[in-house]
Amino acid sequence: MRRFRIDPPGGVAMQLRMKTAVLAFSLLPAAAQAQPLDRLPASFISVFEQEAQPKQPPVVPKQPDPKLPDPKLPDPKTPSPVDRLLPPEFGRLTEAGGFAARSYNENFDGDNIGGFYRRTVVVGYDPVTVPTGFTQQIVGTTQRQVGTTPRVIGFNRTIVISQEGGSGGSGQPIVITTPVVVQDPVFVLDPVIATTQTTGTVYVPRTAQVLLPAASRYSGIQITDNDSPRPTDRLYFGYQFYSNAGYSLNPDTGGSDVQRQMAGFEYTLLDGDASIGMRLPYIQQYGPVGYASQTVGDLSVLFKYAFYNDLETGNLASAGLVVTTPTGGGGGDVILLDGSAAPHSTLFQPWLGFVRMFDAGYVQGITNLIVPTDSRDPTVYGASLGVGYFAYQNPTGILTGVIPRAEVHLRTPFNQRDPNGLVYFPDQVNVNGGLTLRFGRTALNAGVSVPVVGPRPWAVEAMSFLNVSF
Repeated sequence: MRRFRIDPPGGVAMQLRMKTAVLAFSLLPAAAQAQPLDRLPASFISVFEQEAQPKQPPVVPKQPDPKLPDPKLPDPKTPSPVDRLLPPEFGRLTEAGGFAARSYNENFDGDNIGGFYRRTVVVGYDPVTVPTGFTQQIVGTTQRQVGTTPRVIGFNRTIVISQEGGSGGSGQPIVITTPVVVQDPVFVLDPVIATTQTTGTVYVPRTAQVLLPAASRYSGIQITDNDSPRPTDRLYFGYQFYSNAGYSLNPDTGGSDVQRQMAGFEYTLLDGDASIGMRLPYIQQYGPVGYASQTVGDLSVLFKYAFYNDLETGNLASAGLVVTTPTGGGGGDVILLDGSAAPHSTLFQPWLGFVRMFDAGYVQGITNLIVPTDSRDPTVYGASLGVGYFAYQNPTGILTGVIPRAEVHLRTPFNQRDPNGLVYFPDQVNVNGGLTLRFGRTALNAGVSVPVVGPRPWAVEAMSFLNVSF
């Protein structure tokens, strides 16, 4: 008798599902080994397999090399468009990726006060007694006879006996009375008048010939006056004080103290390789009476172009031009000894400069030539050299940098070298020392300048500048 197996409904489908599940579980170990290394594979063993599978060790993901740059981050050496438009105030990145407290050069402080002009000035007043009028006073009288006046002082009687009627007869006596008159003099009293001259004191000006700087001439025009060869974006204000200017040229009268304030701006062009700027000084001069003055100086327009500009090292070579326009004071505000007005030229000042950066400091230099449009003004050659040392840097602090600085400036004229002339510009070698304190993008400079070659144009100069970068 044949036997038949009758499967329950759905039995064949159930067997197919079981076989598929067993096959899938058997393939899981191989799939786990094919996972990426940065994931931890799970080890699965089929319960239907007869032989035990070896246990796979966990895989540790590979750590990136700290010495190599992260490929997911942008290259820190490549400036972004924003950084290019607004370049940082500091030239090189630190090891941590931030900017140093200061790695570019500071500005020159400057030194020049200008030329000297021979003038006649009032140096004082001398008292002089002069008559101012007369006064009259009666000091007595004097007697003067102006005539006579009759005065009866008595009478004279005269008896006259008349002999009338013949001899022996007697007549009646006749008495004649005659007044005695005297003439009394008539006097008048004339007053005695004393006349006294009155005097007063007037002060007569005392004049002298002097050689002193003129406030509105050649003042605040040098490319090295709070400036450098590097084009920058900044606003600035400066104060300079010259003590006893011209004292060595005027031993009898002494010198003149000069104060100068200067405001200006600079704006970069051509991706920071060029700049244009303006500056305007305001000068107060003190000294002999009649020489003191306050005036606005000449407006200067400055152009710079860096034909070599290494943004990684900060090294730079540049050229430029300063044009000073005769806008300060008036054309006849300075009268020379001969009565003529002092020249007031437009000044053209071409210049060349460089900056060499080092890890701990910098060296910079500028050579320039001032050429006036009036030959009576001096043509002046100049050369300046400055060094700075980054003594302190803290990019995260309020005080981000301390930079001591030193400068030397040479000024020599091609004309107007005669100290007896109407216009005189002496040869100069001036040495500066100063310190810069940096507060982020704000720099505060302070320094002094001392001439070391005679005749010394001034005794000592003190100066301070505030520069704000933007």
